[in-house]
Amino acid sequence: MSYKDLLSTPGLKAVLFTLFMTSFGFGVIIPLLPFYSLSLGAKPFELGMLTATFAFLSFLFGPVMGKMADRFGRRKVLLVSTAGFIVPYVIFAYSEHFPTLFIARALEGIFAAGIFPSCISLLSDYTSEEQRGKAMGVVGMTFSLGFIFGPAFGGIVSHFSVRATFLLSALLSGINFVFVFLQVREPQEKRESKDLAVKEVGLLQHLSSPLLFLFLSTFMTAFMIGGIDATLALYTGERLGFSSGEVGLVFTYVGFLIMGMQFVAGQLINTYGELKLIPLGFLLSGVGFFLLTYTTSWALLLFPLAIFVAGNALVFPSVNSLITKKVRARRGVVLGLVNSFQSLGQIAGPLLGGFLYGISHTLPFFVMAVLIWAFMGLFLLVGAGWVSRFQ
Repeated sequence: MSYKDLLSTPGLKAVLFTLFMTSFGFGVIIPLLPFYSLSLGAKPFELGMLTATFAFLSFLFGPVMGKMADRFGRRKVLLVSTAGFIVPYVIFAYSEHFPTLFIARALEGIFAAGIFPSCISLLSDYTSEEQRGKAMGVVGMTFSLGFIFGPAFGGIVSHFSVRATFLLSALLSGINFVFVFLQVREPQEKRESKDLAVKEVGLLQHLSSPLLFLFLSTFMTAFMIGGIDATLALYTGERLGFSSGEVGLVFTYVGFLIMGMQFVAGQLINTYGELKLIPLGFLLSGVGFFLLTYTTSWALLLFPLAIFVAGNALVFPSVNSLITKKVRARRGVVLGLVNSFQSLGQIAGPLLGGFLYGISHTLPFFVMAVLIWAFMGLFLLVGAGWVSRFQ
């Protein structure tokens, strides 16, 4: 089946547009939130807490939204969540005190928890097993596009009015709601799709699992991204005098890198295998973090970011590929567990990054590089053997 035929599937475009708008919304906020928060009196650690709030609420409400999708239908949960995304943008637009931003971020996390499982579950029902790989590839490209255009939109429009940026984002979310209402219909749910929404597997009972190091690799990837999200805007503002516009361009550049690496990672996995690429990816990510401590110009910023993105782009698809190969039964439950580890990483990364930034502006990047390399060593010594023995 060609991509054109795939996209002609009824309802698929609306679901992909919803995922695009979600990543677009994240992208809009990334260059704005640090400077906006500082203007309302926030400190670096408080900014880290604000960044982590989204992941924490998404983590808490993931199981709740999954149950609601099972009981009331994924279309209804998707409609409520896309409509709900309008509210935090409006709160952002009219906030006059920093604590109010926590309410907006919490609501974003809650509604995002409804969007992701519903969209992935619907995509599973809209496509056959033969189409699934191509469909998930389109999902990755959709996220990348949102992450490319979101920061650019946020950075450019914020030059004229920060409030207008958030209100335009609210308007786009409203358009998304209308699109879902008109285009998405509830299909007959497949057994595997129901599994994809399950997120009730306890973390503690998997601490002795042979897949533990794959779960931890997911945690570390999210940990790194969360640390970057919480500190990079502040760091470039202090080191290079960047405003939200320049920061938006930086994250747009990162989005292009992510999309480009998606076309390369699959071939590298087929050629060298996942167990070789995962430690290599962590090595590169750590190098990228370490080199960021020497940032004094555009070139010395963009080069380390390219190394960092390349490293992450090797780890993330390699981990997902290994999990889908190693796990054949209840795969959806395991993917839900992966999402839980990812959410925990998105909580821990910003908190640590914000705390360390308050001590020294280069300390977050140095400490995270050391932590990443330490985990890489542990994966090489122990983790790779654990995973390879799991059948």
